[in-house]
Amino acid sequence: MKPLLVASLLAALGGACPVLADPHRPIEGIGSTCLETVLRNCKVLTAGYLNADQGDRDGEPMLAWQTQTGFTPEDGVMGGFVLFQYASGEWTVLDSGFDGWRFSPPRLSELDLLHIAGYTGGTGAYNADRLYRWGDLGHAAYREGWKPVDMRAWFETIGEKLPAGLEIWKGVQYAFDDPWSGIIARTDLWRPDDGNCCPTGGSAVIDFDIEDDRLVVKEVHYRAPGQ
Repeated sequence: MKPLLVASLLAALGGACPVLADPHRPIEGIGSTCLETVLRNCKVLTAGYLNADQGDRDGEPMLAWQTQTGFTPEDGVMGGFVLFQYASGEWTVLDSGFDGWRFSPPRLSELDLLHIAGYTGGTGAYNADRLYRWGDLGHAAYREGWKPVDMRAWFETIGEKLPAGLEIWKGVQYAFDDPWSGIIARTDLWRPDDGNCCPTGGSAVIDFDIEDDRLVVKEVHYRAPGQ
C-alpha cells in the first residue's frame, strides 16, 4: 500500500513535545513546533503527510514528516528531519537525522521507495540522503513496512568503475521518481589537478540495484567533457 503526498506546511517556531495524535487528525504542532529534535533554537521548515491512496484506507495518514533548522553546540548551524509513521494505534518516530545542512520533504516512487534528499554544509555538499523500501520486515508476523537502504557503501568501490584518473569529489544527485530509468545518480567528475569548484573530467550517470538492503552499482555511463 503506497502513500500519496497530500500536504506541505511552512512554519517558524521552535521547541519540543511528544508525538500523540489520532491518525485522522493532524499531529499537534507539526507545522509550527519542532518535534523529537536535538536542535537548539529549532524552526520547522516544512511539514506534511503522506496518505494511503487505495483500498479501505484511502486518504488515511500513514506517514508524516518535518524538516528543521537550528544548531548544536558541537556542529553549529545544522538541519534535520523527523519521519513519523502510524502503526498499532499511535504515531511513532520511524527515523530522524541531524547530520546535514538541509533536508527536503520525502518523495515516493513507483518502485516502492521513499527518499529524503539531504546534503551537508560546506563546499563539498556531500550526501546526507535517506532511502527506505517497502517490504517484508522479516519478523515472525511477516509484517510489511519501510526498511532503510544503505546509500553509502557503494562509494567505497565506485572508483574501480570510473574512467582512470577521474573521481567524485562532491555529493551526487539521486533520482528515484522515474520507473523507466530506474534508480540512478548523476555526478560531475574531477581530475586530480582540478579545483574543488571546477570539475573538468566530464560526468557520469550511475545505475543502481538494491541488494541486501543497500545500493549496489550496476553500471556507470560516462560522458566526456563537451558531450
